[in-house]
Amino acid sequence: MRLVELDKGNFDELVTEAACPVLVEFFSPGCGPCHALAAVLEEMADAHPQVRFVAMDTVRFPDVAWAFDVAAAPSLLLFSDGRMVDFVTGYVPRARVEEMLVAV
Repeated sequence: MRLVELDKGNFDELVTEAACPVLVEFFSPGCGPCHALAAVLEEMADAHPQVRFVAMDTVRFPDVAWAFDVAAAPSLLLFSDGRMVDFVTGYVPRARVEEMLVAV
């Protein structure tokens, strides 16, 4: 499954107003660790249908990234009931992402 790409027009609908937990990867197009993490998340999405997996380009939308204190890519933010409940910066192993998802 491909990650759904976010923009300013769909962020609230797909993240803060979502009825399900949402894992957002803030990425930069030229970032190797971002691409590696996206591949892990795409695999995980099939195993976690109760969670929406999405991605936001920090180069195109730096103001959105800054609004959530994202200062480096990749960063993963987990939202539940419209609120951020977990945050991690940098490439992390699949096990760490699994830990995040257990909380919701």
